Amino acid sequence: MSVRRRAKHRIRRKKLGRPFTRLWAGFTMASSGDGLATGAVPLMAVVVNPHPLAVSSVVAADRLPWLFMALPAGVLADRFPRGPLMVFTNLLRAIAIAVGAYLILNHQMTLFLLILVVLINGVARATYDPALQAVVPDLVRSDALEYSNGVLIGTEAATENLAGPAVGTWLFAINKAIPFFTDAISLVASCIPLVGIHSRAPKSEDSSPSAWEGVRILWADRRLRLLILMVASLAGLQGMESGVLVLLATTEWGVRQAAYGLFLAAGAAGSLLGSLAANMLVRRYQSAPTLIGAAIGSGVGYLIMAAAQGWQLAGPAFFLGGVAVGVGAVVSAALRQRLTPAEAMGRVGAAARGVVLGAVPLGALIAGGVAAVAGLRLPLVLAGSLQCAVALVLARPLLRSLKADAHTAS
Repeated sequence: MSVRRRAKHRIRRKKLGRPFTRLWAGFTMASSGDGLATGAVPLMAVVVNPHPLAVSSVVAADRLPWLFMALPAGVLADRFPRGPLMVFTNLLRAIAIAVGAYLILNHQMTLFLLILVVLINGVARATYDPALQAVVPDLVRSDALEYSNGVLIGTEAATENLAGPAVGTWLFAINKAIPFFTDAISLVASCIPLVGIHSRAPKSEDSSPSAWEGVRILWADRRLRLLILMVASLAGLQGMESGVLVLLATTEWGVRQAAYGLFLAAGAAGSLLGSLAANMLVRRYQSAPTLIGAAIGSGVGYLIMAAAQGWQLAGPAFFLGGVAVGVGAVVSAALRQRLTPAEAMGRVGAAARGVVLGAVPLGALIAGGVAAVAGLRLPLVLAGSLQCAVALVLARPLLRSLKADAHTAS
């Protein structure tokens, strides 16, 4: 390692510091367990009831909590110390999953009980995530937000989307209860480094205690409003892609069902690379141009996938889309944290995440309807065209509104 590289490494470590390292350690252990569940839960749903509606109900139970928990979770993140709040939610998740593992081990798991376990885990996860996002600006300097968010989002891509599902399905094949017990143990272990983090947003007489304060701030601040529009488009149009992806891959691109997991890994690997590269891109090009470039890159990836006749072209294009999503996630998170008042960090983050996660299933439903009428490729053509159009339309106002973002390389 060169002297210059060692110097940069020391600077980064100094910027992040020990409290962030503790946060990252706890987050990594929790995300590793979540990755196992990502692979094992759908398989368990098929075991207890293979009907498509039953399986989709289990999947929906994981996302549903964000529709009713986003705003209350933001309030909790702004009213209680965030470290202990994350510990409490992870312990609650561990208990629910351990009970589920016990039921599986004793052949007592039913569809209703599986949905209940997934729902409890989803409610606690929807509370854990806003606290995690809100605590980051308290632990690192403002000019290290891209780097710290890149570390977290890259870790999530590696554990929950890349390695975790593959390991979870492998463990499930050995014994159905193993991935669930391992997930519960990982969640308990994550509490050890998190318990020492005591971060609470400062009180402000100008800040309303209302749960709707996060929504109000998102809408009132033009910079945040433009940012959330850009990110919501990225999420919704990615939902259009994912809504028909398995059918396109297996019927149009020649991906065998047994190899579909490897195809998905290409997108996860791209997301991992993008999240780790975001800090460098922002330091070279600044935040707004990087975010706009990521949106255009995502749109181009969808258009290439729409034109692809085989996995040889579709796979690299999917990887490109993953890179764009990883970059966009890091840059948007850092910008939102930088622009949000500290006393409303949890509520604004939760409101933003609720909008973004809500756009994904909407995009998937639209894709399904379009594909049923006009074929599997049209949703990707629309997603790519719309993504590029949204990026170009929002580019000028976003660049103007973020002129005050003076984040430059140190």
